[in-house]
Amino acid sequence: MQTLSVRTYLLLLFMATAVPVFGLLGLGIYLDMQHTVEQTKTSLRTLAATMIRNTGGSLSKAQQSLERLAARPLVQLMDEQQCDPALAGLLSMNPAYANVVYANLEGRVLCSAHPLPGGKAVSVQDIPWFQEFLREPRPMVGLPHKGLITGKWVSVIAAPVRNARQELVGAVYLPLDLSSFNPNVPDQWLPAESRYGFIARDGTLIWRNLDPEGVIGSKPKAEAARRIAEIGSGEFESLAVDGVRRYFSVQVMPETGWVAFVGVPASVVYAESRRRAVLALVVASAALLTLTLMAVLIARRITRPLARLEGVTRQIHSGEFGARLVLEGPRELREVAEAFNAMTARMELSTRQLEAEIRERKDMEDQIRLLAVLDPLTQLPNRRLLIDRLGQAISMSKRSTCHSALMFVDLDQFKPLNDQHGHVAGDQLLVEAAGRLRRNVREQDTVARFGGDEFVVLTVELSGEADVARSQAAVIAEKVRQALAEPYVLRRQSDDCEVNLELEPGAEGLAESFSYPCTASIGVVVFRAGEVDPAEILKQADQAMYQAKHSGHNRVCFYGAAA
Repeated sequence: MQTLSVRTYLLLLFMATAVPVFGLLGLGIYLDMQHTVEQTKTSLRTLAATMIRNTGGSLSKAQQSLERLAARPLVQLMDEQQCDPALAGLLSMNPAYANVVYANLEGRVLCSAHPLPGGKAVSVQDIPWFQEFLREPRPMVGLPHKGLITGKWVSVIAAPVRNARQELVGAVYLPLDLSSFNPNVPDQWLPAESRYGFIARDGTLIWRNLDPEGVIGSKPKAEAARRIAEIGSGEFESLAVDGVRRYFSVQVMPETGWVAFVGVPASVVYAESRRRAVLALVVASAALLTLTLMAVLIARRITRPLARLEGVTRQIHSGEFGARLVLEGPRELREVAEAFNAMTARMELSTRQLEAEIRERKDMEDQIRLLAVLDPLTQLPNRRLLIDRLGQAISMSKRSTCHSALMFVDLDQFKPLNDQHGHVAGDQLLVEAAGRLRRNVREQDTVARFGGDEFVVLTVELSGEADVARSQAAVIAEKVRQALAEPYVLRRQSDDCEVNLELEPGAEGLAESFSYPCTASIGVVVFRAGEVDPAEILKQADQAMYQAKHSGHNRVCFYGAAA
């Protein structure tokens, strides 16, 4: 790594001072922006709460009026010939009410403050609010719809009517003109194109301060309307139905379950904080540029006398160890020359030590490479080394024309051992099975652990005649099968000790010994170079092994032979 110059260190010193200062300035700008946005959130939340308080209060008063009306005897009679005159009185005192009506349980309007259209009977049986009322007769506020009597967009407030025996006999309801939901909030400080109003939880727009699109009473398809209904309470930024991106604050009105929303254009929310941030950044950038120029000029004046010394040190750094500082001058420079000569000698020594370390590391890598091809539990070759040996066997058979055989060995009762006695016992069995395999094959053959409870035996230098090679492989496979079928003496792990896998079966210790029967299913394929590739050989041996399993376990099956 090249040594930094004195000039660089001076610049770093300058940056170490300037960067924290400008970092704090940036943090201040960020916090100022956050504070501005938080103020907007607070004001919007306050406005939404005011809307709920004002409109909710109006709805509560209307609900109380209906409940008092429902308690009047004439109303409880549900007689269309004796309509309570209080209907007309209540309507005249409240211009915002579109009508005052009561109906029986069949939805038939019995009495109305407004005359029925054409004197004909009117039924509210199929209107959603009445269906909801029948399912749960309680004070309620329905979704907007066009009134059957007045023809205006209204939202119904209803209350149950019960007779003297507290039996439900009908409903008294009050269709409210949607304009009556105006919360009368002080919106003169809201920016232009601000919107506020109420949306039902199903997405129906109940009321809005401005409705140039004429969507009151419908379900706007805008993203903002959907999110208002989904969120219920909180803040978010979204695209409204008029294409303006607004910042919304929403709260739920307890009286109705509607959602009150206030939205102001997002550009207005961030405009002031952005303006202040840009101004601060311009000033900070100008100050930083000025300070940087001053630092560069000062650094140049300090480092110019050291330029000659720097040139010689670059020669040494590039590897010219014969370069010498032949300088006449102060004592300090002569000492520097002597130090450079000593440094060259040390670098040569370090190089020799480094070469020795590299050779040592190479030896270690060779050892690690050897461990990478052995199974750590059984010390058998692993799958990687097996594939390599299989390739060697194929190459060897090209020269000798001899056959080879691959045996795929799978332990039949291994999984129950793991389930009943644990993995320690299973590892003991795998180690013992590996030893039996090694002891029952020839020296030139390869025994490998393929994975889990699967082993592979590769036998080479069999006869050049296929039938004879098959017979030779059958003898070896049967010998292996019999060896693996002998019961295994294992040690069950106790609570006080851990079983040592290197102990011989029956060794003394705290572990309890037990006998476990475990046979093997063996699939064999005989091959010679040019007949099949290594992957196909493994596949065929695996298929033969599964044939042995399906034939009842503890068997030897050759690939291609009948089950």
